[in-house]
Amino acid sequence: MRFVNEMKANKDKQEDWGSWEQAETWRKESFAQRSHAQRLQWLKSALVLAYRSGAIKAGPMPPLPK
Repeated sequence: MRFVNEMKANKDKQEDWGSWEQAETWRKESFAQRSHAQRLQWLKSALVLAYRSGAIKAGPMPPLPK
C-alpha cells in the first residue's frame, strides 16, 4: 500500500511539474530569501543590461511626481 501511495504522490508531482503556479511559488520563495542589498544589486544589474542592450534609451530624466 505504501508503494501505491508513493506512486500517486509522484504522479501528482509530475502533473504539477513546469506549471505556472509552481514557477510563481519558486519565484516568490527565492525573492523572500534575498536581502535588500541583494535585491538592489539585482536591480542595478538589470538596469545596466537594459541600457547596454538598448531596451532603455539614456536621456533626460522626467520630472518626479509631487
